[in-house]
Amino acid sequence: MNTASSNRHTINSWPQDTYLLIPSYKSIDHLKKFVTTLLADFVPKNSLLIVDDASRDGTFEMCQKTGIECIRHEKNRGKGGALKTGFTHLITHKKARWILTMDADGQHSPFDIGLFFDEAIKYPKIGICIGARNMRLGIMPAARILSNRLTSMIMTLFTGVRVKDSQCGYRLYSSELINSISIEYERFEMESEVIMKAAAKKFLIHFVPVQTLYLKGPSHISHLADTLRWVKAVLAIWYGIHLLNKRK
Repeated sequence: MNTASSNRHTINSWPQDTYLLIPSYKSIDHLKKFVTTLLADFVPKNSLLIVDDASRDGTFEMCQKTGIECIRHEKNRGKGGALKTGFTHLITHKKARWILTMDADGQHSPFDIGLFFDEAIKYPKIGICIGARNMRLGIMPAARILSNRLTSMIMTLFTGVRVKDSQCGYRLYSSELINSISIEYERFEMESEVIMKAAAKKFLIHFVPVQTLYLKGPSHISHLADTLRWVKAVLAIWYGIHLLNKRK
């Protein structure tokens, strides 16, 4: 990766081996504004891929009209499923070295993109670099603070790596990491699965401080059900890694 430093990042300094992947589910209103900003100043159009996870809200049509590459799921698979589709396409067909992911709701600031690129330049062997949000009252809702701190603490315990923010979707993945692990989960617990498997494979896991933006809009998370599913998934992943290590 060869690009400018974070405070000078522009669309012209976007590295050729890097792609931006946005998984989207029923986020058309935010996505339209967000994509317009990204393409105006930060990301070349041919470096952007949107995966429409069966939204049926006009996302695919918007991409067709504006010339943005978009893969559409006919059936909803979840955020993890959308990311897996994007990873496979970008690594197989675009030969991506790095894949930056951002959520479709516009809660990630494009002004922080350069922070991830800087980290990859300094540490080219990192497997994943994750945005660490400011978890303070008044900046992040109390329920999110509690959830994020709890899940990050659990992930730290299970991986032996200090996980500052286990839930942030603003991430830079190396294709080397993606190619070396099997991703089994297709909903939001997939992002924790990748952290755990990256740690088990001894990949470097880094964090960069990013802005915390919260916009009005519907949430697609059922907190109790999703939290219980997340706990079950983390335990299953840890057990699978533990069994694999015992066989070696």
